[in-house]
Amino acid sequence: MNPLISSYNELKANRIDLWFIDPLQLTNFSDDYIKSILSPDEITKFASFKHKEAQQIFLITRLFTRLILSQYVLCSPINLQFSRNKHGKPELLGNPNNIRFNLSHNNHLIVMAVTINDDIGCDIESPERRISILPISKRYFAKQEHQALSLLTSEAQQQLFFKYWTLKEAFVKAVGVGISLGLDTFYFNINEVDDKQVIKLQFNDTYPLAKHNNWRFYQKTLNKQMLAICRESSIEQSINYIDAQSLFKDK
Repeated sequence: MNPLISSYNELKANRIDLWFIDPLQLTNFSDDYIKSILSPDEITKFASFKHKEAQQIFLITRLFTRLILSQYVLCSPINLQFSRNKHGKPELLGNPNNIRFNLSHNNHLIVMAVTINDDIGCDIESPERRISILPISKRYFAKQEHQALSLLTSEAQQQLFFKYWTLKEAFVKAVGVGISLGLDTFYFNINEVDDKQVIKLQFNDTYPLAKHNNWRFYQKTLNKQMLAICRESSIEQSINYIDAQSLFKDK
């Protein structure tokens, strides 16, 4: 077991464990190692990929997920079982301590947020990606966010766009329905108060779900990537950042 975690009992209701790793650090997995971690179905799917890059992403994220969650339920990674809700969000089966998790990745970083009991979502994006900000925000974001972006230019506009983007993705993943919720049905106000970022979620009339849940948001730059975490909780959270590199020492 990883020495950073002695048991799931250390994961308290007021803490989120945020595991992270640079996928470029992970190469050359042996066949025996893969077979010792992944399920037979995952190995079959891994072998079915035609494109090497997609195959590698699938492999690393599945290894990452199993190795981390096995730290909390105290069993072998290969014995973990999962289900998915109707929108595709994975959940851990045989989970009496109600470990909840969510994963996000790109070519530069993989992260997984782990907590207990509460719905959680996370997202990362590279804030350096060059995209057509205003056309995208006009089509997909709430009008309040598009208007806020329209008042900015250059780097400030770029940064705010990816703050909105990651917060929105983290939220819809925590809710468990994905972007089918409608990214324009809710919006964020982000302000600086006493050198601290204050994030407020607000809803438009078209938002289809309950509006009284206690959603909490956390955002920072991690390894040059924009990170957002959303958790439904009535209490303030501390975030424990854990480098997952040591989990792969036997690869």
